[in-house]
Amino acid sequence: MLASLGRPTRPSTPKRDTRAGTMCGMDEHREGRAAPIAARVHLAHAVVQKLADDRDIDLLHLKGPAVLPGLRAEGRQSSDVDVLVRPSHLSRLVDALESVGFEQRTDFSTGSVFAHAANWWHDDWGWVDVHTSWPGVTIDAEAAYGVLARSLVHREIAHRACPVPDHTSQRLILVLHAARSGGRTDVDHAWVGATPEEQDAVRRLAAELGAEVALAAGIGELELHRRDPSYLLWRYFSEGGTRLDEWRARLAAAPTVRAKAALVSAATRVNRDHLRMELGRTPTRDEVRERQRLRVRKAFAEVSGRATASAMKRWRRP
Repeated sequence: MLASLGRPTRPSTPKRDTRAGTMCGMDEHREGRAAPIAARVHLAHAVVQKLADDRDIDLLHLKGPAVLPGLRAEGRQSSDVDVLVRPSHLSRLVDALESVGFEQRTDFSTGSVFAHAANWWHDDWGWVDVHTSWPGVTIDAEAAYGVLARSLVHREIAHRACPVPDHTSQRLILVLHAARSGGRTDVDHAWVGATPEEQDAVRRLAAELGAEVALAAGIGELELHRRDPSYLLWRYFSEGGTRLDEWRARLAAAPTVRAKAALVSAATRVNRDHLRMELGRTPTRDEVRERQRLRVRKAFAEVSGRATASAMKRWRRP
């Protein structure tokens, strides 16, 4: 089947996708058009690798069935394919995906706080999340890929050899993901369950990738980095907060004046990709305008509420 990238058997009634991370259910997101989701994800990994092999594309498979034994809880399943592509090979991968029917759903600039990934959807194979970097890694993305790929190993997924990061790299990747998305399961397996020697290797890799702060956030050592510009951002991911907290943290972490200006501009705009996914279709101009008004009202209410709370606190002081 993979030789021709044939499609899995389709059931008669499609299902709506309600996975966490998709932000909505969309008619086009038909998980049920493939076999059971775990089987579809395995096959989709193999499909992506077939495309990469055919076009000489360097990429690493991450998370889900790509995780090496012992690094995640037994029985955990993934609902999509995550790959880290060598940034200079991104255009080749996009061409390959779209040549077999994948359609882009989010852009890198709108997909996440870190602008690190974009999403493609296929009616039969489901989601593919394409990463050019990994949140928490701060060195140049091309150099970071080289570091993670230099000791890659191969893991068979759906009878196809897929390149994956080695144990040390996967431990770091899983902890960084947990630092951003919450949850302790990955940390328990990838970090707490590691030997002191394995933990030391992860720390050395994090230092090489400029990921010390993100690693600290994942393993409970964030307070050691209070003076780092990204401290507030990782504290927000660790402890939560309001949208205003998030934007303040993102602004503090932005490395340049240009990056800060771009963030201020983005804060005032509706994320059309997310709105499209929420609605299940392309939003109309009226819907975008209404969402923009709602965004402004919420921001004003939050700022006003904070100002009132601060004033009351000062007034109550003896």
